[in-house]
Amino acid sequence: MIFLVLAILSSTTVSISLRFSNTQRHSLYGKFFCNYIVCAFLSLFFVQTIYYEKITLTLGLLNGFLLISGLFFMQLSMKLNGVALTSLYGRLGVFVPLMFSMLVFNEMPTWLQLFGMFLSFISMCLFFYQSKINFKLGFILLLFMLISGLGDTMNKIYQFYGEVDLASEYFFISFLAAAIFSFILMLVKKQNITRKELLYGFMIGIPNYFSSYFLLMSLNRLPSIVVYPTYSMATIVTISLCGYFFFKEIINKEMIMTFVLIMISIGLLNI
Repeated sequence: MIFLVLAILSSTTVSISLRFSNTQRHSLYGKFFCNYIVCAFLSLFFVQTIYYEKITLTLGLLNGFLLISGLFFMQLSMKLNGVALTSLYGRLGVFVPLMFSMLVFNEMPTWLQLFGMFLSFISMCLFFYQSKINFKLGFILLLFMLISGLGDTMNKIYQFYGEVDLASEYFFISFLAAAIFSFILMLVKKQNITRKELLYGFMIGIPNYFSSYFLLMSLNRLPSIVVYPTYSMATIVTISLCGYFFFKEIINKEMIMTFVLIMISIGLLNI
């Protein structure tokens, strides 16, 4: 369980660091590049061998593309919708890996866990219904939700098909691929790197790496139907509270109701 708690704290730190960077002028893709270079070097530090299996390379490259896509839409949505709403719908993507685990890996939940999943889904749909956002903003949220869910699913796919001992190699390939994609976009957009991008790169990159690492370690020790909903719902609450205290984002009655339902669903999912 300690790995799951660390994954939640790391994910929260990533979102808050991104939100803080939005208040400053900087190179977007330069920041992404520095972030993923930091992640790649951290992965390289834990690499025990230079041997790469084909499945590790393939899944790593695919995950790298999802990483840069997810970070781009997270940044865009935070700017338009705020950190609380973005985190809420990013974590709603938990149903992608949950359905994948049930349909492909036959990890079937208990009735109480099913009710917890249903309750968490209803709570987030209720919040979406109450939120006054237009079609464009809603589409960005839904797209980020899907990409976030696919990204989380990659950890489960690698945990099942890949070599757990090569997890650091998998992360190294993923982050290096994301860094290369970011660098290409930075050149296309004619952006550069200054000390500010380097600072944000470290602020985001360190917790970004450990959020993925600790999540994978959690999946090695706990069932997916427990890890994914708990990780998602707890991250929603911590990020929203940070948004309220640090960025003065409003938490209305609908959000409070959502948080209460989320906490109940987390309890049911861990029975």
